[in-house]
Amino acid sequence: MKFYNRENELSRLDKIVGEGAERVHLVVSTGRRRVGKTALIRHFAKDKDNFVYLFVSKKKPHLLLAEFSELLSEHIPNLKLATPNDFDALFSFIFAKMAETPLYVVIDEFQNFLQVDDSVFSVLQKHWDQNNAHCKGGIICIGSVQTLMRDIFEGMKEPLFGRVTDKISLKPLTVDVVAEILQDNGAGIGKDLLFFYSLFGGIPKYYDLLHRSKFFKKSQTEIIKRFFCEQDAVLQNEGRELLIEEFGKNYHLYFSILQTVACGVTQMSQIADKTGIDVNSISKYLDELVTKYGVLERRLPVTATSREHKNGRYHIADQLLKFWFRYIYKNQSLVAIGAEDRLAEKIVLDLPTFMGTGFETVIRDILTARNDGSVVPFIFDRIGGYWDRSGKVEIDVVATDDSKQHIFFGECKLNGNQFHADDAIRLKQKAQQVRWGAPDRKEFFALFSKDPVGARTRNALDKEGIRCIELTDLFGHLNTQSSDATVRHQGEKPVDRSNFLIENDTDE
Repeated sequence: MKFYNRENELSRLDKIVGEGAERVHLVVSTGRRRVGKTALIRHFAKDKDNFVYLFVSKKKPHLLLAEFSELLSEHIPNLKLATPNDFDALFSFIFAKMAETPLYVVIDEFQNFLQVDDSVFSVLQKHWDQNNAHCKGGIICIGSVQTLMRDIFEGMKEPLFGRVTDKISLKPLTVDVVAEILQDNGAGIGKDLLFFYSLFGGIPKYYDLLHRSKFFKKSQTEIIKRFFCEQDAVLQNEGRELLIEEFGKNYHLYFSILQTVACGVTQMSQIADKTGIDVNSISKYLDELVTKYGVLERRLPVTATSREHKNGRYHIADQLLKFWFRYIYKNQSLVAIGAEDRLAEKIVLDLPTFMGTGFETVIRDILTARNDGSVVPFIFDRIGGYWDRSGKVEIDVVATDDSKQHIFFGECKLNGNQFHADDAIRLKQKAQQVRWGAPDRKEFFALFSKDPVGARTRNALDKEGIRCIELTDLFGHLNTQSSDATVRHQGEKPVDRSNFLIENDTDE
């Protein structure tokens, strides 16, 4: 699969290399496994002969030193480097070369030195402090266990604290880039985007696996069976592989919480009840999952004015982990006995519910990327969902412009044809219960639908002041018509992009 996006990160690397002609950098690149950290560096360095790539395998130090010396010899002209006796000798050689000419040494899975030889951190600190003033190029440290990387480089008592000159934190690809990947592989936006994004999020490695297996055009059941349900399926143990090293010996406790949240239990007291963890203790674990590990996110109603708001809800931030804990970890008995057909059947039956909750997140992410007045008819200051403490008033998407007193309300449905005039009236009634802004605020309403919306539904909602926006309407920059096997009802008018939304004044 071709390399996608990462323009900002490539620009950062280009700047680092440009500065590296005069001085040396110590760069840290982090991000969850499979997000493309190594691929980014390799893509950037593919035409550069002064980059050396070293991978820290968990092996005996003398074996790793022999491997590194061989790789350095292959990449540095006219060099035959004898195997160093220790890492001090290795870094002494590297910094000596950097004093002569710009050299970039990429050290992948840097945190593995903790198991190989943790004196490496002090050794690197010593050579950095002694030599950085007259060296050129850079040491680029890549790590996937983010808690360990943070401890190594940000722990105030650690040797490498304060030495980093640049950081690159790699995030998943955006929904727009995933849409581009699907287009390039013959899949559709309206038909397929939500399914693929619900399972795989924006992680490039998973789409590369689909590309290599030629599975983009397979059915949802075939994809789920192949990658999750079959014996030895490539992603069947993905949650464990991503998180056990991060969590350490307490992983069972964290896994119980994550399974509970993935199954739709999002309030602290309910999570405590469901997991059997004392409510006075669970706040500590939830806070660690949010702030230390970044696996959970705590969401607040969009109108909340304080992070200490009592009405927070917890959600798994990573799409694949959300899927894995909801279906694979929860059904370990079926996995253990190899009941792949039964497991796939259970997943597919529940999938519309799972994708329905994910659709709200997708829409909010897309609107954030389009925050230029083209969809929401104003540039908003914040966007999110809204719910009250009773749980009786919930709105999928709310965006606000505090200065102009504009507020936008959106409902998300997989099939917009199931949203009728009565639902439109209820949406506007719920909007009146959102305590925000001045009495004369301006309100805007829209329905977002994954599937095409018929003319009858559109006309009914237009009368109620609610505009219908299909998922494909949000990707006008892509040729969605060629790959989506969807046809509008005969005689239906195309969406008027010049006036997406209908506005209502609350004082009318």
